Amino acid sequence: MAYSDYGAFVYQNGKRRTDKEDAPAFASSQEIFGEDINNIPSGARIFVSLLKARDDGRELSWLEHIHHGICGDGNIRVVCHKQGLPEIYEATDDGIQKIEFCDEDEVDWYEYEPFSFEYKGYRFRFESGAPYVVDMDEPDGTRWHCEYDYGYGAGFEEEEE
Repeated sequence: MAYSDYGAFVYQNGKRRTDKEDAPAFASSQEIFGEDINNIPSGARIFVSLLKARDDGRELSWLEHIHHGICGDGNIRVVCHKQGLPEIYEATDDGIQKIEFCDEDEVDWYEYEPFSFEYKGYRFRFESGAPYVVDMDEPDGTRWHCEYDYGYGAGFEEEEE
């Protein structure tokens, strides 16, 4: 079950990755929850993470926060959250940097024409709609696919094959 009426389905090479649904962008589930993310129902992950952070006396950063879908296991990841334009982040020796791939002031955050681009050998394709779609092809051939939207995803829809 997704949280707050939004959800996602995430696939790596056609296989569903539930650990990338309702998950933090870069922090490990051990860091956020103290255990494997798959041991916590997806709909409860946001609340468990916020309660744990409160108990630890800290606030979660945006990248530790639970997002509806995450594409990627490596240094470059796509964050899919609620409805709208996804974000791309890259982990470097200097920390985690947001990758600016378009002028966000000139693109409608919620309704945009499908577009594709490349960055460091990664290929991306983003499409708005019902649902929103992200495709990311890594240089090694690994393919990621995420569909996300309001009232969509795990807990709202049956898994798509």
